Amino acid sequence: MKKRLLVFVVLLLISVLAIGCGGTDAEEPGKEPSDNGQVDKQLKVAMITEGSVNDGGWNASALSGLEQIEEIYGAEISYSEQVAPASMAQVIRTYAREGYDIIYGHGFQFDEPMKEVSPEFPDTTFITVNGTSAGGNLYSTGFLFGELGYFTGMVAGLMTETNKVGVVAAMEAPTVVADVDTFKEGVEKVNPGTNVAVSYIGSWNDIPKAKEAALAQLADGADVLLVMGNSFSVGVFQAAEEADALAMGWVSDQNFMAPDTIITSGLQSVEALYLEMTDVVLGNGEAKRYVYGMAEDAQSIAPFIDKVPQEVVDEVEQAVQSYLDGDLILNIPNL
Repeated sequence: MKKRLLVFVVLLLISVLAIGCGGTDAEEPGKEPSDNGQVDKQLKVAMITEGSVNDGGWNASALSGLEQIEEIYGAEISYSEQVAPASMAQVIRTYAREGYDIIYGHGFQFDEPMKEVSPEFPDTTFITVNGTSAGGNLYSTGFLFGELGYFTGMVAGLMTETNKVGVVAAMEAPTVVADVDTFKEGVEKVNPGTNVAVSYIGSWNDIPKAKEAALAQLADGADVLLVMGNSFSVGVFQAAEEADALAMGWVSDQNFMAPDTIITSGLQSVEALYLEMTDVVLGNGEAKRYVYGMAEDAQSIAPFIDKVPQEVVDEVEQAVQSYLDGDLILNIPNL
């Protein structure tokens, strides 16, 4: 993750030197000289998402990562959003036939379609974000699930006044359950006996259903909610705001959606993950699953708003440091 600035500086120096030599054949960004001295074709990178890239979180961060690939590598980019599961394989094939060098499937739901299509296009690289399958020309990558759940759980346990907190999540999938389970552990660590309600709504984007689930938890006394979804997050925040409760976001710092309600967020640097995996592929890295977490600066806790007492901030930050130092051991599943 810390290679980003170095990559940019090296590319900038190469560009300046090429211009300074007065050559009219200076290489274009995203192109490298081949063995015979000619310039290879421009890098082409595509991305496919199931949800909207305007969700303010998971998919929006993916688009940002793709745009950074365009900026840093001079790549030609393209994306398809809101692709239904039944259409995923065909959309992947279309990009491969159009000559895209790297195709990202953004979410574990792309794991099977990528496995199906990748053998058909051996010269194309396929990357599943939050996937598990790898080999040949298929890579997978993801975050160290379970880290953020524990520390957001600590926040919830320390901030609740009713000793009831909740999680509104999308799917009961391993990558989601991992953080839900450690959330419960984090709550229990700082506030034993606190009740944790969990609602899986079966969708990443159903705002009314998410709000309904949140309202039910709030009506039962929960006063701090963690959201683990995409577009539907706004429904949970609306419910918490209306109930004068607290909430925590996921993936990006979502405080802007409800500044007095969202006290922090569990951050996943999707952008850095996209750049890191592009580096891996261009460097001919092994086709396997790559995992990034807090130790790689890929996950963190967003800044707290002022209504969070300093002693809560200190306790959570000390726990994070203890974890990074190896003194605190979390129950991280091997996904």
